[in-house]
Amino acid sequence: MHNFSDHCLYKDVCDKYEEYKKIAVLDDGFTALNIKKDLNIVLIDRTKDIFNQNVIPAGILREDLTVLKYADIIIITKNTAQAGDITKITDKNLEKDIKRFNKSCPVFYSHYKPVNLLGGDAGQKSLNFDSLHDKRLRILTVCAIGNPDYFYDNLSSRGIKIDGKFEFEDHHRYTGQDLTFLKSAVNLNNPCIIITTLKDYVKLKKFGERKEYKDIIEKVYYLDFELVIDKLFFEFIYDNYKKYIERINPELLPYIIKN
Repeated sequence: MHNFSDHCLYKDVCDKYEEYKKIAVLDDGFTALNIKKDLNIVLIDRTKDIFNQNVIPAGILREDLTVLKYADIIIITKNTAQAGDITKITDKNLEKDIKRFNKSCPVFYSHYKPVNLLGGDAGQKSLNFDSLHDKRLRILTVCAIGNPDYFYDNLSSRGIKIDGKFEFEDHHRYTGQDLTFLKSAVNLNNPCIIITTLKDYVKLKKFGERKEYKDIIEKVYYLDFELVIDKLFFEFIYDNYKKYIERINPELLPYIIKN
């Protein structure tokens, strides 16, 4: 049994004697050279041609592409599923570029499958996509993410026509001024909803506690989705974890159950 937390310190994962170990999943941990990792997973955004990019500030790369040789797994993300089957997604040219830097690393594919919209009053309402086809309903979007086009593509894939877009810089911290501007751009007397991402909804929802913004936040919903990954990825993780347990504590092997 493992207790999962979205926040922990290194000392909580492993004490100085390495007597008690837990599993820690680190976002952006690949570049943290001061932490010894058991498994390096690198995500490559299919919508961006990283092999024709430079390192920051001349481009979007955090490091030179030669560091891909340290990856244990590579996942190509933000694909468009064909007939809903992730196993049919391949990009031989992209895989060929990857193999230039890491010939042995397994490559898997993933995509986001839009499910419904969540939010509204106190964040408890759910909307299905069919309910958005009313021509009287005005649909707006607001987001502060690095790749808004993929967000729009996900909405379009469910037949959603966007009437207006509000974009901010990635990681933008929303202010009361932003909400006032958004409120002035929306006619609250006419049917409308505002669709955002979960990343943005977390930051926007807190304004619903303030009386002057409650009416606009009640119209904000975020796109809920299922992350679909090739099942071979989970097979790889399972096999890798078994080898890890076999190395550090083989007595636990009978308790590792594959779902």
